[in-house]
Amino acid sequence: VNVNAQTLPSFTPIADICSGDALSLPATSINGISGTWSPAVDNTTTTTYTFTPDGGQCATSEDMTVNVNAQTLPSFTPIADICSGDALSLPATSTNGISGTWSPAVDNTTTTTYTFTPDGGQCATNETMTVEVNTETSPTFDPIADICSGDALSLPATSTNGISGTWSPAVDNTTTTTYTFTPDGGQCATSEDMTVNVNAQTLPSFTP
Repeated sequence: VNVNAQTLPSFTPIADICSGDALSLPATSINGISGTWSPAVDNTTTTTYTFTPDGGQCATSEDMTVNVNAQTLPSFTPIADICSGDALSLPATSTNGISGTWSPAVDNTTTTTYTFTPDGGQCATNETMTVEVNTETSPTFDPIADICSGDALSLPATSTNGISGTWSPAVDNTTTTTYTFTPDGGQCATSEDMTVNVNAQTLPSFTP
């Protein structure tokens, strides 16, 4: 009676995968032994699978472990609200070290939700971040009536719609001037011009 030694199926190791990645196990070993695997393939958790050869091949069972790494959620420091037109950039790397790209293109004129897609090979999920963009307000002022050269003249430090700021150039009560109001920071407001007309003083004349 001839007794043949049993053959050990051999397999190319399967590299670690990320949870959710495609995963399949070979139906035939690299040394030509066919069979089946159990339990059912699971691409969400690390599992040790057992290969059971088909009958009549004088082959032993063999185990293979496939490591499944959990997906990491990229984290980002929230971006404070900006005013329309302010500088805006999104970080290329998350605070927990995941690199990737954002879409759609950055838009500093409207509130937008951006999606971060990690670069390959990092076992990381997509993440979204919304950047709020506030519309700029135009300061409003009550018109200043024409004055005579030398009359008292002051310009309001706050607009009628509550925006504080400063005027330039310095107030001049001797000549018609267009002043520019520059809002203080953090108010999402635009600059505004106002012209104050200054009339020359007329010298009264009398008949001798």
